[in-house]
Amino acid sequence: MKATLRRIFTALFVVALAGFLALAVIMVMLQIVGSIVALPQLVTWASEVLLRPSIVAAVVAGMCGFVVMYTVPSEELHGSPG
Repeated sequence: MKATLRRIFTALFVVALAGFLALAVIMVMLQIVGSIVALPQLVTWASEVLLRPSIVAAVVAGMCGFVVMYTVPSEELHGSPG
């Protein structure tokens, strides 16, 4: 059961982390482009539209990572004795 949960939450962690990183990079790139071409609307729009979804994705990744750590056998975390 723990192995199945670990696989599921590891996959969710990877997807959420990739989504967070993609959204954050897109937001920053749009803000850089908006700053270079002097379009403050683009900077504001990127922040208004992409900030919350990127935060949600980061929170989901953090929660999934937390669950994954609790489904890993203690031998894997601390090494086998001996």
